[in-house]
Amino acid sequence: MNSVDEVWGTAMARVPLLSERELDVFQLLGKGASNRTIATQLAITERTAKAHVAQILAKLGVESRLQAGIAGFAWQIVTRAGI
Repeated sequence: MNSVDEVWGTAMARVPLLSERELDVFQLLGKGASNRTIATQLAITERTAKAHVAQILAKLGVESRLQAGIAGFAWQIVTRAGI
């Protein structure tokens, strides 16, 4: 079984794999935004927002939006500004 540090370290190494748009979505995801809110903020469809979220979770190797959000704050990719 992997330690928490190993899991988060592995996910952190995957952040560069995210596209610019996925990083935009990741920022909003980390602030607790729903797919609908992400779609509105980025002028995309809700279906596209959902697809981006799924890709982010897969690329980071995390299982939930919550884990992705926590990781974003831990790595200082997501900030509290604008919350």
